[in-house]
Amino acid sequence: MLRSIVGRHAEEKKLESNILQISQEAKAMKLKHNDVIDATVGMLHHDEGNIFKFGIVDELLKNLTDAETYHYAPVRGTKAFGDGVFDWVFGKHKDIIKQNFHYSVIPTTGGSGAISNTFYNFNDFGQSVLIPNYYWSPYDNFAYEANINLSTFLMYDDLKRFNLEDFRAKALELAKKQNRLCLLLNDPCNNPTGLCMTEEDWQEVVRVLNQVADMDIPVTLIHDIAYIDYQLKPAEASRDIFLSYLDMHPNILSVVVFSGSKTFSLYGFRIGAQIGLSKNKDIIDSFLRVGDYSVRARFSSVSQPGMSIIGKIFTTPEYQKSFADELIEARKLLRERAILFVAEAEKQKLDILPYCGGFFISIQTKNKNIFKDLANDHVYVISMKDLIRIAISSLNLAEIPRLVEILKKHI
Repeated sequence: MLRSIVGRHAEEKKLESNILQISQEAKAMKLKHNDVIDATVGMLHHDEGNIFKFGIVDELLKNLTDAETYHYAPVRGTKAFGDGVFDWVFGKHKDIIKQNFHYSVIPTTGGSGAISNTFYNFNDFGQSVLIPNYYWSPYDNFAYEANINLSTFLMYDDLKRFNLEDFRAKALELAKKQNRLCLLLNDPCNNPTGLCMTEEDWQEVVRVLNQVADMDIPVTLIHDIAYIDYQLKPAEASRDIFLSYLDMHPNILSVVVFSGSKTFSLYGFRIGAQIGLSKNKDIIDSFLRVGDYSVRARFSSVSQPGMSIIGKIFTTPEYQKSFADELIEARKLLRERAILFVAEAEKQKLDILPYCGGFFISIQTKNKNIFKDLANDHVYVISMKDLIRIAISSLNLAEIPRLVEILKKHI
């Protein structure tokens, strides 16, 4: 009998729920039926169905030099990219973060590459990363590929607020069990739920992480901020959660995950970054050392055109202003859909999870056949455990009332 060509460690690999594949199925159905509603993939679209492109991004892309387009990008990225990403991510708090932390910016293949590299380098094989029970399903794939597991705590308490009590209990339990704690939080605008943690939530999370670090247990916080620019709150307040970092124990490593896909609509360019922060210089030296190695070993370097565009925008005031002005329009587009969806849900007495921003709204369900039931009515969403995720980013206003009616019928 022929032995398997696949290595033993890869025998269980199989994509059970591929969001991009489901999206392709929805697009194929749209070509056959004019009433199909596709609420699958998180990409921002105009109401008429075209992808939302930033004019300044498009202009710069068309005018890149050959070197800015075709040459290999440096493993550590350009200074314009690294400095620009850091300043954009931390906004008005960038100076106080620089004063209190050692830091480094490593370019990656999107936010996904940043998370995947961090999973691999800051956990022992067989250990678990702590994560809320509602999360973006590819995290499972990143974990399996890194030879680790995911361990969950309840995201919501009885009042549908961030469940600090369960987080605290599970974090301390896991840290003591494996003598290491790696926590992943996708905030603000959680994918899939739209939850935004409060500043008080973050202060308590930091207190728990400090408690673990005080036991001489290594602590890594992975902070996935992919949707930080799409909160419902004023844009200038979106970075205030980083003030909680100032109280962090010196030996904690924070890895802030930046997504060029969501920030610039550069989805296909696969450009992102992992920003390492720690008050301990040795920790950042280690972060940079293993990060450099993994970039080279896994994907060599990132998209040169993507890096060139982002570097130019962040270092040229007129470009940055153009981008910021267009971002206001993108936020407005998303906000209008969210407001209408929430209003229609209230009208239909459809109980959605609290939404405060981002590309997705979610609804809990006990219907095990919810995906097929909705597809029969030509509605495509992403179904997860006890949950369906609706990508309002790709909807248009006109189809939202009908969508909510169909959801109510099957939920």
